[in-house]
Amino acid sequence: MKAAFILSVIVGFAGVLAGAHFYPWVQHVRLPSRTSVVANGGRAEEFVIRLPADRVHGAGTAAAGLRGEARPAAARLPADLADGALLVEHFKVRDTGGQVIGVAARHWTDTPDGWAAAWALMIPGRGTLYLTGRGEGAARVDAALARAGFARGTPWSGELTVDLLDEGAGRVVGGSDEFERLVGTYGERWTVTSVAADGELAGTITLSTVTRAGS
Repeated sequence: MKAAFILSVIVGFAGVLAGAHFYPWVQHVRLPSRTSVVANGGRAEEFVIRLPADRVHGAGTAAAGLRGEARPAAARLPADLADGALLVEHFKVRDTGGQVIGVAARHWTDTPDGWAAAWALMIPGRGTLYLTGRGEGAARVDAALARAGFARGTPWSGELTVDLLDEGAGRVVGGSDEFERLVGTYGERWTVTSVAADGELAGTITLSTVTRAGS
């Protein structure tokens, strides 16, 4: 029952994004995409998120570690979800040149088949891109920080790079408009440069996609 509710939350948010796109209040200008051709005939594109500047909202349960702490502080999960393994994060998204090009929602939960993550990236003028990944340890960032000497309540600085998905575990599953029928793979890399005493992370998230047109 709870898994079904969580899935409905994810689908509902995707529906809001899709509705905003298909019934736009303004005609969005399409910003140039920064893509490159890869050897197998597909295309590669990276999307970048700067922390904490691009964090719009974040909340989760203790199972998600540092990232599960409410951001901003007033944000809280509904009481019905507070005892589950759930993480909800919303961000602004940039291209590799640093220009803000859209928004993204990232949801993580623990399912009967293991950990699962889902991204919905809405790029005005281009469409919405959907990504799903499995096998991510919820506390992978926390574990890497602990090995680097971070302790809760104490500021930390350095440079730590963590790949949240094993190779091949992230899938591009399509989208709307320009992204419709695209399939492929993606990677999610967190580069952490500091952690404040209250647990706020600073650094970047890089989503690296390799896509091709599906059938």
